[in-house]
Amino acid sequence: MLSRSTAKAAIGHGGGKSRLIPTTSTIHRLKSSGCPVTGPILKKVPTLPFVGSMIPQHSGVPEFQMSRQYEFNSEMRQKFGEFIHFGVPGFGVGLYGHMYTIFDPNEMAKVVRSEGAYPSGLIEKLWQWRRAMLESGSVLVSKKDSSSSDGESHDYGLFDKGEGWKRHRTFLQTGMLDPVAARGFLPGIVLAAESASSVAPLHSHNVNEYMNYTAFDMFCSFMFGKQMNTTSTSVSTDPTVRGENKENEQFVIAALGVFEKTNAMNLFPLEFLMAKFFPWYKTTKYQALQDDWDTVRDIGLRLIYDFVDRYDRDELDEMEKASYLAGAIERQRESNDITRDEMAELCLIALFVGVDTTSSVTAWNLVHLALNPECQEKLHAELMESLNAKGSNGGTRLNADVIGKKVSPYLHLCFRESHRATPAFSAAMWKGNSHNEVEIHGETLPQGSMVQMGHISYDEDYIDEPK
Repeated sequence: MLSRSTAKAAIGHGGGKSRLIPTTSTIHRLKSSGCPVTGPILKKVPTLPFVGSMIPQHSGVPEFQMSRQYEFNSEMRQKFGEFIHFGVPGFGVGLYGHMYTIFDPNEMAKVVRSEGAYPSGLIEKLWQWRRAMLESGSVLVSKKDSSSSDGESHDYGLFDKGEGWKRHRTFLQTGMLDPVAARGFLPGIVLAAESASSVAPLHSHNVNEYMNYTAFDMFCSFMFGKQMNTTSTSVSTDPTVRGENKENEQFVIAALGVFEKTNAMNLFPLEFLMAKFFPWYKTTKYQALQDDWDTVRDIGLRLIYDFVDRYDRDELDEMEKASYLAGAIERQRESNDITRDEMAELCLIALFVGVDTTSSVTAWNLVHLALNPECQEKLHAELMESLNAKGSNGGTRLNADVIGKKVSPYLHLCFRESHRATPAFSAAMWKGNSHNEVEIHGETLPQGSMVQMGHISYDEDYIDEPK
């Protein structure tokens, strides 16, 4: 047996706590010569049809619980190694839901490069959302000329792969991700955060709810250039104010409901099997998700189309004119790359997913700072110094300069550490080698495989005191 220590000279080994991960070429050479190695050899976890590896008593896989999602991948790696083949119906491929997990960034890059022009990943595996979109009549879903090899007769655009995905994704990300555009959105986001901060004590009984409403307000500032003030109105004692803003609260509650019900359904393979083999039947869980999605869609599209009408009547104020949606309207009409209704549905998707993702990431940042008061004090001191030096309104208001990496470096270190300890998702990403087969750690993964790229940032083998 060739141990890791014996292989150091041939493979190379860095200092610190980094573990040795042999390269693919080294493993291939050793395996070809008949020499067994203790490097990342593929471990095939037992699977069963329809349920994959989700019965711990059969597969030996640790039971997955949402409350322990960050520990799960570390436990999988510790038990099965750094190259794992197991089954998760709905996410993986075929009857067994087969998928791979890898932890080496160099091997991850191979998978990404094997995607070709039309990447494949987790988003197309959100079968609950795709079904809800289809049944609600979303224009992002279209009928295919002929069914694909998996029997699918519809193209789900942004939630699929291929030309439809590329067209929708290109439009949606334009004007959203570039730094110049971000600076233009920031003043409104700062106003939303200030408004939310002023009523924070009134939400002390439910911090999660507070973060959800705050995320909605901040994201609406980006999308519409408008201050919704939902975080404030939701705790108002004036019934008229509560009534006028009731739909905003309903949108947030329903959006979170879709996420929560999706997570719950993914833990039960029967839900996926029922949808796949009995598509005319709606389980209780799915019907509840569909109800939430319909609420999100009804309220969200009403907000978006109302904005479009006001745009056409030239009723927008300066902040609304600088919003993402105003820019999207201009781009849609200039290019005609997508239709008016497709633009509206894409903006709805962005608003919908922005609530949960923004609130969860922001909440973790605050939790880590609360648990580490010395870091909180250090960050506060840095931000106050940066605010005095670079802030707007005589050094009293945040702006893009204040939160820049050069001016507030510790702020960015806090973001990075929070993301390391509690990232937005339990894995770095999920990708499919949709273009061609790919060799990973000396094994050939067939074209169309699903690969989970696991975190190592929560693992004591790599990080001192990772928790």
